[in-house]
Amino acid sequence: MKEPSVFYCQLDYEDRPYPCGKTGLGTIADNGCGPCCAAMVAESMLGIRYKPWDACELAIACGAREEPGTDLYIFAPVFAEKVGLKVRCTEDADEAQRFLQARKGLVIANTQGDRPQDGWIGVFSDCGHYIVLAEAEGKTVGVWDPMYRPGRYDVPGRAGKVRMEGNEAFADFEVIRQDCKDRPFFLFEKAGQEEGADPS
Repeated sequence: MKEPSVFYCQLDYEDRPYPCGKTGLGTIADNGCGPCCAAMVAESMLGIRYKPWDACELAIACGAREEPGTDLYIFAPVFAEKVGLKVRCTEDADEAQRFLQARKGLVIANTQGDRPQDGWIGVFSDCGHYIVLAEAEGKTVGVWDPMYRPGRYDVPGRAGKVRMEGNEAFADFEVIRQDCKDRPFFLFEKAGQEEGADPS
């Protein structure tokens, strides 16, 4: 299975500022899921040193941190160009699944969290959150969750939907589809990679 070369948990960085342009407040711990995901993507796909605070600095510089959180519609293409990757965005979960099954690269997905209107309890977060989709074997997807701590998936509504191997979570893709309903998937692959090629 595809363990991240380095796993970044945002909760480890309470002392690392990630100020929001609108409020001037924030740390990687409370708003850094996007930068942590970007760092794991860069280091795992390219074998380079790229830390979450490098991603935070870039997000602030490109205007992706003006509001709370990180706007990956703004950040993803700037980040991809910076590290030498290609990226495209889709809201089609099936497209993201096919991309992973073909082993084209990694995906940063945006979870929606709890949806009381239709009874869905968020599995990877109770609100908006970024996770890395690392691989897919059939209907099973591997996830790197930058807010993972032991016990995170044992609470009611999440229990039984995720199994862990080291720092990688595994879930049925239907869980991802529901968690990311009406949210974007950012598909990253190596620049110059031939269409349909297996990067591994």
